[in-house]
Amino acid sequence: MLLTIIVLGALLITILTRLSEINKTLTIMRLELSTLKNSLANKAHSADEKPEEAVQKKSEQKTTIQPGSNTETQTSTTKATDAETETKETVVIGESIQQPPMVDVSVKTPETEALMLSEEALEKQETAPTPFQPSVIAPAEASVAPTENNAIPLQQPSTKAEETPLSPTDGATANTEQPKEMTEKTTNYEKFIGENLFGKIGILVFILGIGYFVKYAIDQNWINEVARTVMGFAVGVIMLGLAQWLHKRYHTFSSLLAGGAFGVFYLTVSIAFHYYQLFSQTAAFVILCLTTIFMAIVSIRYDRCELAITALVGGFIAPFIVSTDSGSIIALQTYLTILNLGMFALAFYKKWGLLPIVAFAFTYIILWLTVIESHILYYNLQINFLVLGFATLFYFIFLLPVRLIMQPSCSQRMHRALMAVITLNGFIYLLYGGCVIADSDMFINEPGYLSFFIAFVNLIFYLYLRFRISGHDTLRKTMSALTIAFASIGVPLLFTNTTIFIIWATESVLLLWLYTKEKSVIYERSAAILAFLSIIFSLTYYILWYTSYEDTSHKLFLNSNFLMLFTISIASFAAAIIMQRNRRLFSKGRHILHYTPCNVIAYAVGFLWLYMAFSNDFTCYLAEDIAHEANPLTIATILLAGSLVLHRRFKVRKYKVAYLILLCFVTIVYMVTIWGGYDIRSTTVLTLQWVTTSVVATLMGYIMWKMLALHWETKKLQPFFAVISTLVWLTGARLLLLTFGDPSFDTGFSLSLGTAAFLLMIVGMRCKSKEVRMVSLAEFGIVLGKLVLSDVWTMPALGKIIVFISLGLLLLTLSFLYQKLKDVLF
Repeated sequence: MLLTIIVLGALLITILTRLSEINKTLTIMRLELSTLKNSLANKAHSADEKPEEAVQKKSEQKTTIQPGSNTETQTSTTKATDAETETKETVVIGESIQQPPMVDVSVKTPETEALMLSEEALEKQETAPTPFQPSVIAPAEASVAPTENNAIPLQQPSTKAEETPLSPTDGATANTEQPKEMTEKTTNYEKFIGENLFGKIGILVFILGIGYFVKYAIDQNWINEVARTVMGFAVGVIMLGLAQWLHKRYHTFSSLLAGGAFGVFYLTVSIAFHYYQLFSQTAAFVILCLTTIFMAIVSIRYDRCELAITALVGGFIAPFIVSTDSGSIIALQTYLTILNLGMFALAFYKKWGLLPIVAFAFTYIILWLTVIESHILYYNLQINFLVLGFATLFYFIFLLPVRLIMQPSCSQRMHRALMAVITLNGFIYLLYGGCVIADSDMFINEPGYLSFFIAFVNLIFYLYLRFRISGHDTLRKTMSALTIAFASIGVPLLFTNTTIFIIWATESVLLLWLYTKEKSVIYERSAAILAFLSIIFSLTYYILWYTSYEDTSHKLFLNSNFLMLFTISIASFAAAIIMQRNRRLFSKGRHILHYTPCNVIAYAVGFLWLYMAFSNDFTCYLAEDIAHEANPLTIATILLAGSLVLHRRFKVRKYKVAYLILLCFVTIVYMVTIWGGYDIRSTTVLTLQWVTTSVVATLMGYIMWKMLALHWETKKLQPFFAVISTLVWLTGARLLLLTFGDPSFDTGFSLSLGTAAFLLMIVGMRCKSKEVRMVSLAEFGIVLGKLVLSDVWTMPALGKIIVFISLGLLLLTLSFLYQKLKDVLF
């Protein structure tokens, strides 16, 4: 019963569609007939007016050529002729407005006889040779009819049309406008209801009656299961035959009929197999396969992609129509492979890009539902190998749309859809294959190998498009991006944490270099993403999961943490150098890695991660006191090396504030290192501290030399440098006393500060810097204040003698110098 109702509904829709097309065709024919009648009427009126114009011209010519005629006679004759012509035109226009144009060649009337005579006269006039006549230019009053108030407002346009001949195009346009207006204004509702609406309703009622009759016949057992199946196939055959009969004239309608016919075939086989048990499973499946093949042939004959899509969908649902929950997964995937290969053959032959999209969606839905959700992979290694092999085969099959994209006939919309299929194909294959691998005990137990395999395949496609095929930039960039993406995804799937960050950092540098060569935005964005991920995750790993102190399985500088941090540091330096050498490229336009901030950030990350690499290893693999002194040395060494190597990139003139901050930072770190810690220090610690002192002094001297060379005349930085130098001098004196085993710094502070003040005074006098001399005097004041307030009362006798004698000599020397150089200084 259900099959009968569906078939009758399809027939009803078919008949209604057919009647609607016939109605549209009749309407177009009526419009064309009306247009033809109006054109013939206009031609008749123009032919009636042309003989009268010819008679008027002859009379004018005779009047002009007559000898001995005066001007008054000619003028009166011309005016009379013009008045007669105007009267005739007014009468003709009035008749044309009062009576609509009609053409009837079967009945002879005075009007038709006059029309025939006028056409014969016109033909004779055109064929007869015209004698030469002198041309006479008539006055303006004679050539233009006088304008008067007329009761008919449409007279003026008709007069202009008579004076200026119309082209055939203009006449056709004028003739076609009037029937359209008449059709739009007049709608015959009686005719619409009687011919159109009643016909559709009658067909619907008739089909419903037939449907009720069939239902009644089935209920009364008049029609058995075999007859119902035969009836279903018969209806499909009738619809298919009707489609074949109409496909030349009604292309779309015939395609709908053919698609409905195959739908009836699929439904009939399904009902006959599941409900009536008329076919075996094998026979039903073979019938469905043959139906699918036949429908594909029909789609080629009709040149309709819709039929091919319907056949493809039918092919995918055919196994489930005849399914009994006891089928083989391998047989199903073999069938899907054959179906997809046939689909691509048809798609390449007819250039139908929709077929791969439909096949892609159905294939992976079926694979996911039948393989992953059914849990058939557990503890079955042989099936796992076969399923993974079929998954790989499907992955290669759905890379074939690359060929369709490369064809010139591929539209922009289809291009985007097929690109989406290619992109999703790799990710779904990785997910599907990863699930298969995870549920098995294969020797390849890591999905990362699968990701690298996908990246390798995309790389081959990219190289082929890059060096063998011209154009197709979007496809080439997509393949490049997929290669980068799957290679980056495979790293965390296959390696440990530190190895992931190392590979990502190296890959980001490689992509940045490729961007400078290829100028593809994909490389720049991929490099930025990978660099960001490697920096953030490595920093998090360094803070949370660094190597513990008790870990003795690794050695200094030969462990994964050091290699990770050191590699990221080197990668940052390499990225900064690449950007610096291609400064123009990274400075123009919009870039994620714009030169101005990113180059400085890359250098900063490189220095910071380099310090983290050494500091982490010193802390983990050295003694506590040695690690405490090695870290400041690392900071000072890295900053000194960076200042010397990058002096052209970071010039003092441009980055003077940064250099001043750097100078303060190094001074503070050095003072904290020396003044902190124990009073009794080992030889190793003292050695490291003296090396740190030399490095800090070298760095300070370099920065001061560069800064003073630029700002000596302004005298703004001289007091600052004097104070910084004094602090480093005092810290060095403290280290000297600790080296000789004297932890007390009471006497040493007074002597060292006095010596520093003396040296600053010498420098200030030599360089004529009042600011430096004022700092020196302030330091002398500190020494004298300490001497009076503290040293006199607390210092031992030997210390008092040394301090008082030394300070007195220094002050006397300075006084002598002031007196000697007073003319120069003041």
